[in-house]
Amino acid sequence: MIVNVNKISEKGYALNDTLDIDNAQLLEEGSGFLEGVEFQLFFKRQDRRIQAQGKIKTVISLDCVRCLEPFELRINSHFDIILFPKELIDTRSTALEEEDLEYIFYENDQIDVEKILVEQVNLFIPFKPVCKNECKGICPGCGANLNMGACPCDQAKNEIKFLFEKVKR
Repeated sequence: MIVNVNKISEKGYALNDTLDIDNAQLLEEGSGFLEGVEFQLFFKRQDRRIQAQGKIKTVISLDCVRCLEPFELRINSHFDIILFPKELIDTRSTALEEEDLEYIFYENDQIDVEKILVEQVNLFIPFKPVCKNECKGICPGCGANLNMGACPCDQAKNEIKFLFEKVKR
């Protein structure tokens, strides 16, 4: 979805919609959208800068890094960003300056709404997604999900621990 910068007046331009986004856009491996991205955006023009305030709401599927089971992450987020025309970048330089990394750019007087939404969803995904804080993970010996109960090798470890404690006495 593209918004033409010329449509944005001094008073602003509002946009409310739901967008289906390809799962390949998510940075987390094995993740996927379980529903469309519902969004509300309000663009306000400040000379050549465009302020974008928005809300996004969606649900994505992630794999827990502890137990490796899929779980749902509900996203209900607000954001406030400033967009600048890409012409402000010095094209003679092949490297971006540090301050250039702080900005989001649009080009040819067009703002790619999907790009903004994908970026905001990816920023919301935790670095190490966990299904719940008290997740016990998997057994390093047999790979059983410890959230489902004790694994068979757990008792063997306890028996060995008991034998070592007898030897210590």
